[in-house]
Amino acid sequence: MKTKTHILWLSLLSLNYGILAGCSDDNDNNQVDNPTPPVSDVGVDISNATTLSAQIEAVNIDDKTQVSVDFYLSNANGVAVIGLDKLDSIATLGVGIAKLGQPQPLLPNKDAVADYNTKDQMAEGKEWISYINNQVTPGSGAGTKAATEWQAGIETSCKLDCITNLGSGHYRYTFSKALNAYSQFDGLDTSYDANATTRIYLELLPTSDSDVTKKLINTTYDFIPATGAVAKADEGRQLIDPQQSCYRCHTANLGSSEHRLLMHGGKRFNFEGCVMCHTTYSADPETGNPIDIATLVHKIHQADYKIVGHNASMNDFSGVHYPGEIADCQSCHISNAAPQADQYYIPGNNSCLSCHKDKISQAPSTWNGTAASLFHDRELFPKAWANSCAGCHPDSNNPKGASLIHDKLLQTRSSIKDLYGLSLSSVALGTGTLTATVDFDKLNTFPAQDSTISALYLVVNGKPDVIARPINNGQHKLWDISKANSNVTLTMNGNKLTATISGVTAADFGDATSAVVKAKMLVCANQDSVTAVDCNSDQAATQVEVISANALDLTGANASRAIVADEGKCQACHDSEMQQRIVDAHTLAGNAATNANFAPGNDKCGSCHNPVSATALTDGSCNSCHNNDTVAYMGADIYHTAGADHIKSIRTANNTLNYREMVHSLHAGTRTVKGMGAPRDETTYPQSAANCQACHDEGQLDFAGLKTENSQLVATVGATADGQVTELSPTVATCAGCHSKVADWAGHAKEFGGVVEDNASAGRIYKAGDETCYYCHAEGQAYGVIKLHKEVSQK
Repeated sequence: MKTKTHILWLSLLSLNYGILAGCSDDNDNNQVDNPTPPVSDVGVDISNATTLSAQIEAVNIDDKTQVSVDFYLSNANGVAVIGLDKLDSIATLGVGIAKLGQPQPLLPNKDAVADYNTKDQMAEGKEWISYINNQVTPGSGAGTKAATEWQAGIETSCKLDCITNLGSGHYRYTFSKALNAYSQFDGLDTSYDANATTRIYLELLPTSDSDVTKKLINTTYDFIPATGAVAKADEGRQLIDPQQSCYRCHTANLGSSEHRLLMHGGKRFNFEGCVMCHTTYSADPETGNPIDIATLVHKIHQADYKIVGHNASMNDFSGVHYPGEIADCQSCHISNAAPQADQYYIPGNNSCLSCHKDKISQAPSTWNGTAASLFHDRELFPKAWANSCAGCHPDSNNPKGASLIHDKLLQTRSSIKDLYGLSLSSVALGTGTLTATVDFDKLNTFPAQDSTISALYLVVNGKPDVIARPINNGQHKLWDISKANSNVTLTMNGNKLTATISGVTAADFGDATSAVVKAKMLVCANQDSVTAVDCNSDQAATQVEVISANALDLTGANASRAIVADEGKCQACHDSEMQQRIVDAHTLAGNAATNANFAPGNDKCGSCHNPVSATALTDGSCNSCHNNDTVAYMGADIYHTAGADHIKSIRTANNTLNYREMVHSLHAGTRTVKGMGAPRDETTYPQSAANCQACHDEGQLDFAGLKTENSQLVATVGATADGQVTELSPTVATCAGCHSKVADWAGHAKEFGGVVEDNASAGRIYKAGDETCYYCHAEGQAYGVIKLHKEVSQK
């Protein structure tokens, strides 16, 4: 076994004791052979420890496969914690052991899978196989697909009876049985393998009311039994880095009781411990659904998963809404993020079936339920079979296997963005004209002559006076500069395209230095060929958005508009292709036959609001339209009926179209589920809505923008007719996005200049700047929003 510094003293203690024993009286008839050395406990008692940490130091497996695990228990400062063995009871103490071996089949499929075992050299990944397993029959709550199933587990019943105190924070856990004495099942290979990478998992929590943020222990230890050596990185199996994958959306904060990923009665959070039980052969007997980690994660994020848990509780994940693109494997399987990150290329029975439900519905009646049987049908998977076996199984000809197909959409977008990359080199606002020059990184073809370019938009988001907003809410404008027209004159010089736009009213944009100008190109592409294609061809299966690498203002300087949220944090959950889904969300025109997004009542807006011209989530392009006055007169005097008397009765503070409140209410789950005549599912936000820093960086919540904004006019709560409106001052409106019961705190807001006017039919009474909420609630103040919300988010 590998020796750690914490256990060196054990060897010394034994040596010293042996020397002392050798000096005893040979004639002492009371001498005991091989006496047990006294245990010397030095450290802080577990009942007084405020924090706990554990380090597995050594594992011994004897020739009878009896396993003992030595670990060091300390506090956060490394001071030994003593007294574990003297507790009357312990809430949680469990230990598991698993080997890395060939994937094992589900019990109902064990014979079918065996039929497809091959003897060639096709790549096959290893999986964890627990030495402790049960065979479970369906109980109450059983469905039509119920079946007896295998389930991997850990030992949790022995607890303190299996603990030996070695002294000064060192303990030994000895499993209650030898490995070969745990249940063995025909078709499940749980034979002991001393040469296999083996993992130990330890979970510990002293009492049920212990602070899990400070005292809950989940830790793993990988080693090779034959040598006792700690397993090297390339000898293990770690496909993801939870910090980069899971916790980019979910919270790693165990103090957030509502949103933390703390499972199984609030005692398990360690991903590398999860995979020891959520194995390829484990399933839920009541539903027949596999519970291996791949199926579990894939299907939950597809909102397509149900299992029956403890005490026949139904766990239904059909309401989950994954905000990224489920087909983008690399959103979670990030290259080089973990030692075996690329092993997701290797197909597995459950992982393949967990996503291809469309193909399962087309399976022939002879299908036996296995991935091999399904995927060996060449008619169902012609693209994979075009590469023969390597279409699924990686080999030297195709190291990526099936992921060559899975990653094609991401590869296509990446390739197109590289080839069609562009930037802005100049912008100038003249008298009635706007001139801008777009520099292409690699192209020198006039866009109108390139059949792969659908459009090239010049997008301007101004920032006018919010009190005297220009007619038609006009600070947001765009022009297709890929082709000349009556308002657009184009010249091409090398890789530079210069557009001169006439008929521009400078006053529409307000302060020229506060504007944001970007270019946005739409390129037609085919992900099978990973290339741009003619937009008029049948191969044009998708459009890729290419956004200019920079932004300028209307004077030609680098745009300096204040950013109040972090684009990177938005993309962490929504991924870099969020813009593609924004286009889908806004494309409402057409009919059910031509538009998958069509719904009754949603058949008009897209006629005008298409194309969608947003260039990012945080650069002002969204809230240039979705502003304080959107529900009152977005498009007023030209396309829409203007005025507060026409505000729809559904457009309350929690269903307004102002970007800030819209985003807050969507993520807080306070938004109404009706809009534009069609139902809308609730958003399942995995963080606490009170965690401001999930979206905002330091310094972004100083309320600077709110100080100068106008109030909002929204529908009165409970309104039965259009035009019943309430006025909310800007900070009040912002807070109302989450704190929807405004009446409960309106008095406090009014004391500091806020306005909550239930009947605003006579017009606005708020004057910009009257609110003084920022004196107390701006970031860094005594009652700053981050400080207050952080306390709430951790409850």
